[in-house]
Amino acid sequence: MTPQFASVSEFFVMGGYAGFVFGAWGLSLAVIAGLIGRAILAGQHQKARLEALRQEKDASTNL
Repeated sequence: MTPQFASVSEFFVMGGYAGFVFGAWGLSLAVIAGLIGRAILAGQHQKARLEALRQEKDASTNL
């Protein structure tokens, strides 16, 4: 197997396309992290909403 790049610095330059490659990777990671964060926040919101509904139900049955 032969390496594609002669050195590490050549790898990070990528023939002038490094900005596009690493930019695409960075944007992809940012979007995935945002989606994970959004899912976590939505789950917390739904848990709080469910707890509020349970408390409301318990309050109405105790009357």
